[in-house]
Amino acid sequence: MAYEITQDYIRTGNSRPGQRINTVRFIVSHDTGNPGSTAYGNRNYFDRQQPSASAHTFIDDKYILEIIPLTEIAYHVRSNVTADNRLYGANANSAAIGVELCHGGKINFDDAYDRYVWYHAYLCERFNLNPKSDIVAHATLDPSRRTDPVGILRTHGISWSMFIDDVAEAFQNFNGTQTPSQPSKPPQQTAPAPNRVTKGTTVKLPIGEGSSGAFVRDIQQQLIKAGYRLPRYGADGVFGEETENAVMRFQRDHNLAVDGLVGQVTLSKLQQVNQQRISAPDFPLPSGILRRGDQGESVRQLQRALKQINYNPGTVDGIYGPRTEDAVRRFQSMYAALKDDGIYGPNTRKYIRMELDD
Repeated sequence: MAYEITQDYIRTGNSRPGQRINTVRFIVSHDTGNPGSTAYGNRNYFDRQQPSASAHTFIDDKYILEIIPLTEIAYHVRSNVTADNRLYGANANSAAIGVELCHGGKINFDDAYDRYVWYHAYLCERFNLNPKSDIVAHATLDPSRRTDPVGILRTHGISWSMFIDDVAEAFQNFNGTQTPSQPSKPPQQTAPAPNRVTKGTTVKLPIGEGSSGAFVRDIQQQLIKAGYRLPRYGADGVFGEETENAVMRFQRDHNLAVDGLVGQVTLSKLQQVNQQRISAPDFPLPSGILRRGDQGESVRQLQRALKQINYNPGTVDGIYGPRTEDAVRRFQSMYAALKDDGIYGPNTRKYIRMELDD
């Protein structure tokens, strides 16, 4: 039994440029990074605010919601990363479908995950893609800045390899989809519940000595990446004494409860350690207020920071001109708490700092 796909497209603009995709070569898996934001909440945000970013589809526990036609491009991966070209010979924004998982708040994760898995299988069927090779995490393409959706899956006991296995199983058993609906407003009834494919959620946290499998291997790889060597057995997928000792050392070093068990707190900290971002001293931010017409080193600091987070202000020349103002305005439009007036002040500084440290 299939899920219903709701097509409720946003207007053409910065978020939906309207350019066609020639050939869909792969899928990029994301999560929203904004706990509690629903599929329709995201759709309305992108339609209203029109930032220069977007994705094709947002999925929560009620909707598989396509907000940009799958025949058009969406801006869901930074254009200056190179991993997509290296892996697939094309830029993700012009050759991939971007799929966002909504989570947290009142969203039922298991139901959202079921839809997320099924929709990936649907896309593989529709575009003749291989689930084992043609699905990539956003974190893989932009590892210096992003952890999605690997991080949120891990907190629910699902490794990336488990997710891919779930999609492959759904794809193997795929028997088509219902006709997508095209409402002018959210439908009042949801589609019937399908057979569940959430094999990954059978992993229960915490896990410890005696556990084995793909999720253990994923944890071991994270420990090694964080500098906690496993010289005897490596990432063998078996949670033995060596892995337990490494976990305890990690917990001790990071002021966590030292029990040798990997629960959500330890898992989240391990993820955080392995996704260290550019440190604050590398990109100092000016205090006070800057606006069009200002000049000097403070403006240069702002311009460098904007370039780093992919809001290009043009030449770093210390002149707060129209391009710098536009870059600030585009950044502000990404956050509901900011007024997109193109003026740099304490609130805008706070959110730029968050992006630099993220």
